[in-house]
Amino acid sequence: MTLIKQIKIIGFSIILCGLFYYQILQGDYFSNKASTNYIRLIPKEAPRGLIFDRKERLLVKNNLEFQVCVFSHKEKEETFKSIAQILKVDPAKLENNFRRNFIAPFIPAVVYSTTQKDEILKLDEKNIPQVTVVVRPRRYTVFPYRLCHVAGFTRKLSKENLFLTKFGYSFQEDIGYSGIELTYDNYLRGKPGGTQFEIDSKGRLVNLLGEKIPQAGKDIYTTLDIEIQGKALEALGNYKGSLILMESESGKILSIASNPTFDVNSFTENKEYFKETMNNRLKPLLNRPLQAEYPLGSVFKIVVGLAGLNEKKIEKNSQFSCNGGFQLKLTRFKCWSVHGLQNIIDALAHSCNVFFYNLGLRLGPKNMHNYAVLLGLGKLTEIDLPFEKKGFVPTSSWKEKTLNDKWYPGDNLNFSIGQGYLTVTPVQVAKLTSFFATKGYLVQPYLVERISELEIPLRKKELININTANIELINEGLRQAVATQEGTAHILEDLKLDIAGKTGTAQVTGKKAHGWFAGFFPYKKPKYIIVVMLESASSSYRACQITHKFLHLVKEENLLEL
Repeated sequence: MTLIKQIKIIGFSIILCGLFYYQILQGDYFSNKASTNYIRLIPKEAPRGLIFDRKERLLVKNNLEFQVCVFSHKEKEETFKSIAQILKVDPAKLENNFRRNFIAPFIPAVVYSTTQKDEILKLDEKNIPQVTVVVRPRRYTVFPYRLCHVAGFTRKLSKENLFLTKFGYSFQEDIGYSGIELTYDNYLRGKPGGTQFEIDSKGRLVNLLGEKIPQAGKDIYTTLDIEIQGKALEALGNYKGSLILMESESGKILSIASNPTFDVNSFTENKEYFKETMNNRLKPLLNRPLQAEYPLGSVFKIVVGLAGLNEKKIEKNSQFSCNGGFQLKLTRFKCWSVHGLQNIIDALAHSCNVFFYNLGLRLGPKNMHNYAVLLGLGKLTEIDLPFEKKGFVPTSSWKEKTLNDKWYPGDNLNFSIGQGYLTVTPVQVAKLTSFFATKGYLVQPYLVERISELEIPLRKKELININTANIELINEGLRQAVATQEGTAHILEDLKLDIAGKTGTAQVTGKKAHGWFAGFFPYKKPKYIIVVMLESASSSYRACQITHKFLHLVKEENLLEL
């Protein structure tokens, strides 16, 4: 017999012996192991990063939630009855939750959630087979009404969004659905972990196989001042609308309030409150500063005035006479008062429609459109919040193609005072106002300053090549609107903040007019931009009143560096 044949025979004998040992002598043991023992995985969510305001005051945190989970097995009904008896809940509800949350046999399905530790201790003492309790972080907003639109909210990754698992998300993980929670979800969410163990057929732990510790998400530090945000909502009171306070040079937003608000904690935890909020006719879910589009009204006159000066259609001393209206063929376009002779500074201070009717005819729709777009209207501001709208700046060609109608001289008159087809968002108006405050720069608004230790690249600050002397003329008109007795925003002068700004009353068909105020202060060295927009407030005077109330509150409590 050759050496090779001997080696083959010995090897074959070893294999036979091994098979005999594992299949015959130990067969019952491994058969029992295979049929009665199971590997189970309990996911562990990573705590989401915390969110702070500009003074490092905590805005959004994580509380503890206890989840009762049940593994898939034949005796589920008995398990539900045992849990229901201890927790005093309807077993049918537990079964429904199991069906809704079941995803796979090796993943426990959540049947009950609570923040009450005493309930869970009672359950844990019974040591019911196939039942485990998972402790998970539960998102909690410290100032739920003030932050509902800014911080936003999270919800569990549902079956409908399972495609996100391809991008590293795990089933039933909390993910951002709006606000900062959504925009910066990738930083906030961290890395989930889990525990893998072996259990027998009765659900008893046999062996711990492995554990992966979850990693917390990164903390977010915002530019928001939670006290100022509170004063903004206090000032808005019962009005629907927006209030924005922004640093003029940097674009840092100190306050961006949308009214009405809602309790974001109850919205994510209470089904009845969720339905009530979703169906509320006041639309509290709408983030008005960046999602609501409105006619701009007379605030648009700062764009038209600048276009007129820059295109040399008017000069500093050019005048038009206002007798209370403007006659265009058979139609009379009204002014809100009789102003007499007006130059550009007077027309801005008094918000004279007739001056801008004349200027609008000289400029034409193309010039007005081009300057509006140049100064940021009709485009996203790229604020770091989701679902921003971009408004609309019309053109004569758009009207012909879309409405099958030509552009008339009357359209020029409406356009020149911010009426007609023009729509904007309040955050666009804040960016527009930054151009005049900085004398030539369009500043990008933003809310997040820092992500843990990660430095964020500088935001956009775009220089617009327009004659500074023309910008200063517009600014002088804005200052006179507050400083002079006849100015449309004169009620703000007693604040002694050296405010410059423009009012706007935007007409809406079939509804009361909207009210606007957009301005900056202090006039000589601007630090802040303020924009107030009120829906159906009848006039801009209401917007000025809200502006006054807000600035009085923040000044009284020394919340601003002046």
